[in-house]
Amino acid sequence: MKLKLLSLVLATAALTGCATSDSSNTGSFLPIGRTQTVSIQDSSARIHLDTKVALNDIIAFSENLTNKMLASPVFKNAKNKPKIVVGKLRNTTHDENIRIQDIHDRIQETLFNSGVVRVLDGSATNFNYIMQTEITDTVQRAPDGQKMVDYSMKIKLFNVSGELVGQWSDDLSLFKSR
Repeated sequence: MKLKLLSLVLATAALTGCATSDSSNTGSFLPIGRTQTVSIQDSSARIHLDTKVALNDIIAFSENLTNKMLASPVFKNAKNKPKIVVGKLRNTTHDENIRIQDIHDRIQETLFNSGVVRVLDGSATNFNYIMQTEITDTVQRAPDGQKMVDYSMKIKLFNVSGELVGQWSDDLSLFKSR
């Protein structure tokens, strides 16, 4: 009985220490009866502590765009599996730390695993298409310290004679609160 009473007293003391009458309520529990504004973000918005692209963003971004390309009539209507070379990627963003090799590898892996195309090395001379990819960004800043970076990835597909056969793009917005 004494052990239960002691446990109850200690638990009450610990929980009382969590409540605060601090008016900022930043990072602390609110006393009973106090409220704080809570907002729900769009599930497609990716809110980060920073606006740099994380590896999971790169993976999702690359896969989505590659799958968009593979679902196009260029590949769906092909009689045989087209042979494709994944060309060099261009990074024209303000972030030189974006790991272009990760994007290249994920695109190649998605193409290979799709079973829709045959992926060839960049040194191949007998191919149907060459793919060029570019990633760009646009930075927007709000007066209240919030920052939004819109990343855009574009895939262009050319045939052997250099003719543009298709173009696909996708956007990824990253937000940073103050």
